[in-house]
Amino acid sequence: MKIALQGSYPKIPAGSGPSVRTQIQRFDRGLGGPRDLERTYREVTGRLLNLAAEVGLDLTTDGQIRWNDAFDPIVRDVDNLYSEGLLRLYDNNFYFRHPVIRGRLAFQGGTLRYWTKAAADESRVPLKVALPGPFTFMALSEDQSYHDAERLWRDLVEVLQMERESLAGSKVVEVQWDEPQLAQKREVDIPSVVEVYRSLLAEASLPQSIALYWGPRVHSWLEPLANLPWSAVYLDAVADPEVYAVLAAERMPWTVGLGVIDARNVRLEDPESLARQLEPVLRRQSAERVVAHPTSGLELLPPDRAEAKVRQLAVVREVLEGSNPSRQSEGR
Repeated sequence: MKIALQGSYPKIPAGSGPSVRTQIQRFDRGLGGPRDLERTYREVTGRLLNLAAEVGLDLTTDGQIRWNDAFDPIVRDVDNLYSEGLLRLYDNNFYFRHPVIRGRLAFQGGTLRYWTKAAADESRVPLKVALPGPFTFMALSEDQSYHDAERLWRDLVEVLQMERESLAGSKVVEVQWDEPQLAQKREVDIPSVVEVYRSLLAEASLPQSIALYWGPRVHSWLEPLANLPWSAVYLDAVADPEVYAVLAAERMPWTVGLGVIDARNVRLEDPESLARQLEPVLRRQSAERVVAHPTSGLELLPPDRAEAKVRQLAVVREVLEGSNPSRQSEGR
């Protein structure tokens, strides 16, 4: 079984060490220069990448250490898109700057590629990038310009495609589209969701995945999305424990991700219990096609808990391999 990190990671250290938050405050007060800020970004990102290598993750993000929030690089890379006031991110005690559209979206690019390449060049673990999917983007943004849903959707899909393609050649191995909006609400037109994603995934030079989390019935999306060319589909098994039974019964056509580590709760999971739940899934899907991961980004947690959760993934895998020695040579 493989293990991976999903999205964001705390920007402050669990103990001593550089803090992005502190350095930004110093920078804003004129107490440090651009090189100091850049050095801090690289050091904090490097700490996470070193943790990923130490733990033995098979796939990781860069922790989005440079990002203000999930929309930040897209706002920077797309003209006529602006970050406005803070809003609560669903039902979390966490806030984001909601994007506002003022004019026609036009891709300029550069920021995400620079940030990602800086991390990918240093990472000893394969790197992926997690971006907000189009339905989550539309739900959490404000249109002050188009007032025409069809035109806006068409332009949004194109700029997201261009953002994805800007990562070609940056050593990124996967682009993940985060869709908590789809996981939370099913009163959407399913054929429209499939059509939008069929368009978004077309002619991609990088493997594409989708992450569905923070919703009680994420497994219900498996059938509608089954025929799209995903490299992986990541599901929140904490919010929707039914995913275990579904994945133990039916083999999927792509790699399956199971969010077994709760990214919104400081309590550490019991590795033995998780191993028992994962065993039937591994038998049905095969160990090399299953990824265990946190339900979402870990920035919602205190830094010491976030690190402990990453390490717990490795413990779960060790328990599984210990219970079945034949797996020790599989899927690493």
